Amino acid sequence: MNGVAALASVIATERLHGVGIGSSIEEVDQALKVDFIDVVDEEYGMLRRDYGFVELYFSGGPGKWSMTSGMIELHRLAADDQGMAAEWRRDTDVEFPEYCSWNELREELARTPDAPDLDLRPQGGYLEYRAPETKVSVLVVDNRRSVTTARGMGTSGA
Repeated sequence: MNGVAALASVIATERLHGVGIGSSIEEVDQALKVDFIDVVDEEYGMLRRDYGFVELYFSGGPGKWSMTSGMIELHRLAADDQGMAAEWRRDTDVEFPEYCSWNELREELARTPDAPDLDLRPQGGYLEYRAPETKVSVLVVDNRRSVTTARGMGTSGA
């Protein structure tokens, strides 16, 4: 599967490889066979699991961890000198591109069955496209006021 289709699926279903809010850490371990680093905050009973460009957050404590949120940080793939995308492709069979435009993702969402409507909210330099049904947000750099992006491409808005 390509990464853009996987992202559209996450927006439409609030699930990444079958896991989402409320999934136990054991369910996540079964679904995601990718290397990770755990960062535990015992004082607040929280766990952040860092898979490179994917981060999942849990609460509850040892033996009771339950997923509370997650983040896919595609900007990390633009300078992927550690092989995060290759590892993800090897372990999940999903290939993420180095760059993904909002237009590509929006077109894929249009082809995705039962894709939710998205609300738009400015977020200080970003545009937040939020799917209220699934509670998934996509943050996009708000370059409506600039003539060029960091990659030197002309823009006509978000």
